[in-house]
Amino acid sequence: MLIPNDVRQQKRLTIIGLGNEMLSDDGLGIKVVRELKNRLHDPSVVFEELSVGGLQLFDHLIGTDECIIVDAIMTGVQPAGTMVRFVQTADREPVKLTSSHQIDLGQILGLARFMGAPLPKRLTVYGIEADDITTFREQCTSQVSQAIPKLVEAICDDVQTDRAELLPCNDEWQIISDLVTD
Repeated sequence: MLIPNDVRQQKRLTIIGLGNEMLSDDGLGIKVVRELKNRLHDPSVVFEELSVGGLQLFDHLIGTDECIIVDAIMTGVQPAGTMVRFVQTADREPVKLTSSHQIDLGQILGLARFMGAPLPKRLTVYGIEADDITTFREQCTSQVSQAIPKLVEAICDDVQTDRAELLPCNDEWQIISDLVTD
C-alpha cells in the first residue's frame, strides 16, 4: 500500500464493482459497474472492477472525492434481489460493515484515517441481497438478474442528480427497491 504525499490528479468519483463473476450472484458488482460505464460518460468518473476486497480496497479509496462500491450482500434478512444502500461520510466514525473480503470496510476506513490517507468525503455502498454466491456459474440467479438493471438505474439517478449528498447517514442499510419503478 502506497499513500501518496501529493495526490496530483484528484478523481471526483470512483465506482468500484466487487465480486467474482464465476460465483453466480457474487459477480453482480462487476456486472453493475460495466453497465454504469456504458451509461455514465463523465471523464471525472473512474470505474474499477475488483475481484478482491479487504486491504486491497485501500489503494482504490484514497485520492477520490467520493466513492461508490457495488457488491453482493447476504444478510438473510431481506429476500434475494432486494436493493440496499449505505452511506458513510468522512466526518463520521466508520461503521462495521461485515464483509467476506478479509477485513470489513469499517476497519479499512479506520486504518486509512489512522494513517492520514486522503479519504473520500462520502462512500456509498450499494448492494443486492444475493441468493447464491458459492455455485460456479457465470449467471446470477433470476432474482438478482432482475434487480441489476434497477440498481444501475438507481445509481445513475443518484450520481446524475447528486442525490447521495442528501441521503441520511444513519448507520443503517436503506432499502432502495421502492425508489425504482419498473
